[in-house]
Amino acid sequence: MKYFIKNRLVKRALSISFIGIIATATSCNVLDKKPLDAISDEAVFNDAVFLQNYVYNIYNGIKPPWAPGTGGFDALTDIAVNQPETHERSAGIRNYLEGNLTPDNVNDLLSVAKEQPVPIPLWDYEYGFIRKANVFFENIESSAIAEDKLAPMKGEVHFLRAWMYFELMRTFGGVPIVTNSFQLNSETFDVPRNSFEECAQFILSETDLAIGFLDGLPVNTGKISKAAALAFKARVLLYLASPLNNPTKDLAKWKAAEAATKAVLDLGFTLHPQYAELFKKPLKTDETIFGKSFTPATRIPGWGYNYDYWPSGFDAQQRLVPTQNFVNMFQLKNGEYPYLADGVTVNTASGYDPQKPEKNRDPRFYDAVIHPGAGPLNIIDGSKSTVRTYEYWEDANPNPDNAAPYINPNKVDPKNGQNLFDFGRDSKTYWVKGLTPFHWRVQTGYTFKKTDDFAGPRASYDNDYNQVIVFMRLTEFYLNYAEIQMALGNEAMARAYISKVRKRSSVNMPDIKSTGAALVRDYRNERAIELHLEDSRFFDLMRWKAAPGHVDIAVRGLTKVTMDWTGAKPGDALGKLTYTYGVIPEAEVRKPWKGDHYYLFPIPNTEIRKSNGALKQNPGY
Repeated sequence: MKYFIKNRLVKRALSISFIGIIATATSCNVLDKKPLDAISDEAVFNDAVFLQNYVYNIYNGIKPPWAPGTGGFDALTDIAVNQPETHERSAGIRNYLEGNLTPDNVNDLLSVAKEQPVPIPLWDYEYGFIRKANVFFENIESSAIAEDKLAPMKGEVHFLRAWMYFELMRTFGGVPIVTNSFQLNSETFDVPRNSFEECAQFILSETDLAIGFLDGLPVNTGKISKAAALAFKARVLLYLASPLNNPTKDLAKWKAAEAATKAVLDLGFTLHPQYAELFKKPLKTDETIFGKSFTPATRIPGWGYNYDYWPSGFDAQQRLVPTQNFVNMFQLKNGEYPYLADGVTVNTASGYDPQKPEKNRDPRFYDAVIHPGAGPLNIIDGSKSTVRTYEYWEDANPNPDNAAPYINPNKVDPKNGQNLFDFGRDSKTYWVKGLTPFHWRVQTGYTFKKTDDFAGPRASYDNDYNQVIVFMRLTEFYLNYAEIQMALGNEAMARAYISKVRKRSSVNMPDIKSTGAALVRDYRNERAIELHLEDSRFFDLMRWKAAPGHVDIAVRGLTKVTMDWTGAKPGDALGKLTYTYGVIPEAEVRKPWKGDHYYLFPIPNTEIRKSNGALKQNPGY
């Protein structure tokens, strides 16, 4: 840690530019100050407004859920695959999935794009903000700020320091616990790792302190609250009880998680009626326990969610796309899965037709996945702005080289005057014929919808997009409680809490009735579809020790989709679609799971060297 600490020290004089970026930390518009050349440390730590701004800056230590790169860690799992041409972490993703992750290349994956174009390794990123938290605690000891103003900020910073240590701990295992700012004249910076248990107890003590300092305070949207601290403590305890961290199956750990989670459920939060609205402004505080809104300064790196998640036929990067495995997790409205557990054999009891895959699915499917023929979607993109469906199909009866004449009875898009063909505007043929600039190599036939803002432009640095980040919401804790009850042998209670999630008014799926292994499958699938793109799936698989069969499986999707316009009439939106399913050969080849050591990432060798060997590497690396 020597190099990191010496080279990440902030100056004792805090410039207003340093403080000012707190406007990116929360959804609250709290800073409206005249620009000053500089603010001294004495002024900052003795003025409640300046100090709150300093605390808001520490909020940025909460790693964005889309880091690393865009899409978080979901591309390392069975629910998503990355587009290597556009994903800035494609090399790191491939190293992981091929079993080639090492202490020398781990930062290719584990970097946070805090300031483009130079990403900061996760280790440096989190310890940099931990140091800011430590500076806070060192300087408030002599602060003249009244305790009623200071106490809430203490609660926020204890929460934030706990959050950042938890991020490190779930990634690397035990890490060094540092509670001072390491001044330049410190004798040594060679700090060994604390044990996993020591880190866990430190994090829990921080959450308890946060709960105490925030008790009785009003809740402000986007700010850390007592409820957020209680929820975070419950999440940590669930991780500690999970198989990866509880190899002896100590029921006391599950009981501790149960009590903490029940405390969250008793706070009075309720399910928001509409699932899709949870991820759009304003924050839905009936369900969201802790989240933040976007501004033009706080959207995800680059253009934003739209450019990174929209289909490539909409002139977008399409960095991450759903797999067929993810699509198969969505049941039909009757509560049956479309396929058996092997993912290829149709479940005849469901009534599912693979040639009509979008029919009668769990309503969340339509909020999560853009599938061939989905829409209409509002595409705002200058002269090409239009409302149209996702046209991922080839011509079923092409003339040689897809030459005219075409049989699609709709010759022109009435919205923008674009010519229409027998092949769709999101097809490979449309790109081959030079009609669109993009058709990326890895395509599964689907794209994610949950994060897109179709009310805003495809890509703009200035647009105030309507997405929000949800860090914790009630649904997670319903599901956590169900998992805890399964571990404690209370299957009926587990089914009841999974079913609560499915009873959201916009979802209204049948109650869960399964038992044993089938109940575990139902629970884990429910969690995957409900919390997708919320930084959950990868770490769930890790803490369950469930990577084999979920991380190392081949990527499946739609290998071919064709449209036959024979018999279609003018005005018909679609002809006859035919779907072919299979392994996507262009997707990365996933190798067999490397073994239990792969449930934690290696500590970067750069950090081992900086500590003069005081840091010891994780086993297996």
